Amino acid sequence: MFFNAAFRSKWAFILCAITITLIVAISYWPVAHAQFVYDDILDFQKMAWLRHGSDWHQYLFRGFNGWFNYFRPLGVALFTLEVRLFNAQPEPMHLVSLLIHLFNTLLVGMLAKLTCDRVFPSNRHPWMIVVPMLLYGLHPLLVEPVVWIGCQFELTATLFMLLGWVANLGIANATPRAVSIAICFFLAACSKESALAFPFIIAIFDWFIQPEPHASKLTQLRTLLVRNWPTYLAILLAGGAYLALRHWALGALIPTGNAHPLPIWARLQGASFLYLRYWQMFFWPTVGMGPMHPVPMQPFLGFGAATVLRDIGAASILLAATLFALRRLYIAGLVLCTTFALLPVLHIISINFDTSFYHERYAMTGLAVACAWLPAALLQIPSRSHRILALTGMLVVAVWSVISIATIRVTVPLWSTQLKLWQWAVETSPDFVIAKNQLIETYLNEGDDASAWKLIAEVVNSKERCMSCMLNAAILSVRENKPERASFFLQKIKDMPELYLNVESHQTYLTTVGQIELLERHPSDAEGAERAAIALDSLNAEPQIFLAVALVQQGKIAEAQQVEATAITLLGPEDQAKQRRVFDQLVKSWQADATKNP
Repeated sequence: MFFNAAFRSKWAFILCAITITLIVAISYWPVAHAQFVYDDILDFQKMAWLRHGSDWHQYLFRGFNGWFNYFRPLGVALFTLEVRLFNAQPEPMHLVSLLIHLFNTLLVGMLAKLTCDRVFPSNRHPWMIVVPMLLYGLHPLLVEPVVWIGCQFELTATLFMLLGWVANLGIANATPRAVSIAICFFLAACSKESALAFPFIIAIFDWFIQPEPHASKLTQLRTLLVRNWPTYLAILLAGGAYLALRHWALGALIPTGNAHPLPIWARLQGASFLYLRYWQMFFWPTVGMGPMHPVPMQPFLGFGAATVLRDIGAASILLAATLFALRRLYIAGLVLCTTFALLPVLHIISINFDTSFYHERYAMTGLAVACAWLPAALLQIPSRSHRILALTGMLVVAVWSVISIATIRVTVPLWSTQLKLWQWAVETSPDFVIAKNQLIETYLNEGDDASAWKLIAEVVNSKERCMSCMLNAAILSVRENKPERASFFLQKIKDMPELYLNVESHQTYLTTVGQIELLERHPSDAEGAERAAIALDSLNAEPQIFLAVALVQQGKIAEAQQVEATAITLLGPEDQAKQRRVFDQLVKSWQADATKNP
């Protein structure tokens, strides 16, 4: 009888896990038809080294996407594998992201069950995996990382951290446990730097699940270290290996070329703002949701009433969580683990990540650990409240799940195409010039020149400083065969320092200069500009294509054919045949003109 009850309980958990996984998969299924967006276009369509050859080796440790502060070899290797395996098609790459998310959802449920089993072994009910899996798997915060392929860095880092925490609770033998945890930590760190939080959360788990909860704090600490020293030593060795590899690859643990511009007190005030904002996003994610979140830094440099209240609020949450965690109150453990998971993205000691002060995806690991701790926190509530809590909880989770599924179905299409994404960004942040530039570039790629010019005129009239906007205006002018207007826009940005700090922008500038020279019938000058562009990045096909044109116009047909052959190999499979036809027609046209006018 006991065996049958245990068997039924085991299969109840499995059935619930499968059901929730299917619900999450169906909710996100439209992602299978999504396109490349944002950095995905540059990373997976324009970076030829991802598609063929062995040049990806040099970018494995440094320089992917022009990043010289990040060390994420596992993520870069995964992208390279996907691009080559799926021939740079977005649909299967989106399904990989969804698959990782589904696996993470299962791990959240498994971690929640293991936590409850260790502390409340008599309470075995499927709800302890249903609730955390639903809350995590359907949380609208995760639409961004599930739909944006470039967020597989975050997905894989969270995956390996969850695996490590599950191993910590699920493997009884000390040596296999320590080795498994160390491997997971190393792989998580090689996926993304946010794995910094992993060891601290391991220690909090160990503190809560250890025996002798009524002994003195010193005795408990000694017991903690004696029981877990192999794990902590293995984590230390894995961390040391990671730091050594990172230093070798980047030349420094934290490269100083892009140091954070804000003083420490301003960073702490910014951290308080972000900390409270992420907690708000956990409970009410749809408020302020969007692809970009520009936040002015000026308020953090002073001490106003709002900033002081935020500082006090954030400090109070952290202090209360620490004090109650010492008493093993699980809601405090939840808050403390979530705080450590958020710590790497609060901009306290880190560089400025990008122009958006925060992103929904940054909360992924914090959300995962919060959901995993929630059942244990609920089980600690006095038993007299369990009936009311169960009825209320079922209603809340059901309503929340319906709202979340509806939000996912509305938001996934907004993340699925460049046009919808940047129209959404401009709508939610109408004064953010970076979003306007992305929309201008999207209009260019879509062939909607009228909408592009309208937005360019808006930027020019507002006198906003936007180097990329002017560069896109020059590109559009070249496309319309108006070299004078293109030169006008390039003249506006030629003295901007940011033009030369970004290799991609500098190369685009030189390529456009070469195109202007071609339009003005100066092929020799065009050749010089395109060769300078190629020197910045020899794996970009565009300047090589225009170099071949310049060589044809000078009658250097053999050399042009060699350059064109190299350029074609750098294009995607769908563009290679088309470019061959265009080049062959150009050569025939030049030869015909040369025959007529010897």
